Amino acid sequence: MTAFLFRPFRDRVEILSDGASYTPDGILVGISDKVRRSPHIPLAIVGSGPVPAIDALADMILKVAEVTCSVDETIAIVSGSLAACAEAAAYDSPVRIALGGISETSGPMCWSFQTFQDDSGASFELRQSPTGFLQGEMPGVDELPALGLTLDDMLGPLEKAGPALFEYMRGRKRPSPVYPETEPFFNIGGFLDLVTVTADGYEQKRLVTWPDEVGRPIEPRAEEYPDGIPFDDGTLFDDGTGFE
Repeated sequence: MTAFLFRPFRDRVEILSDGASYTPDGILVGISDKVRRSPHIPLAIVGSGPVPAIDALADMILKVAEVTCSVDETIAIVSGSLAACAEAAAYDSPVRIALGGISETSGPMCWSFQTFQDDSGASFELRQSPTGFLQGEMPGVDELPALGLTLDDMLGPLEKAGPALFEYMRGRKRPSPVYPETEPFFNIGGFLDLVTVTADGYEQKRLVTWPDEVGRPIEPRAEEYPDGIPFDDGTLFDDGTGFE
């Protein structure tokens, strides 16, 4: 998973996520829904990193949810278990996990943790995110008009600003979010979905579908030039390798 945004509101948590899975060098290997949902409690999970490692951590959280049938108890157990995970796991595969749910005592809430330490925080430490959580990058305030957005749009429901925000991120080369030493590449693709978590369950809406092809790099500029990408002299570049 490459980019996701969690935001709590008064009666819900909204989650934006793209659908791309890719190799460390940027080859798209799959397009799928990456938001894992508990069928027992209103709690959703998104991860970034190698898929098997994400699945293992998400499965553990969902099993706790099944046993406790409580968001608060699930979060408390996960928080208390992460230290043991850190001691037991030699994680060669860095993972970041974000969660959004409806707490029985606090209402809509977001949390996150990661299996590695970087500037954003310590490893295996569950952090509450009162205003939400973003993996990706936000445009500056001065860039919003060019995206057709206002500051109010950025603070409101995600359906309004989400497509423009993810198009902004999609068109920028970035290193892998969990392998920052890699060469930058385009790594947002497949589709953009909005998942809403409420006390009564989940709603999902497809906001954008991109024409990315499994087995090829994500090429956001290619869809703008179906006949090939033009050089300054008007000739076309269309071998699929893209350019900066």
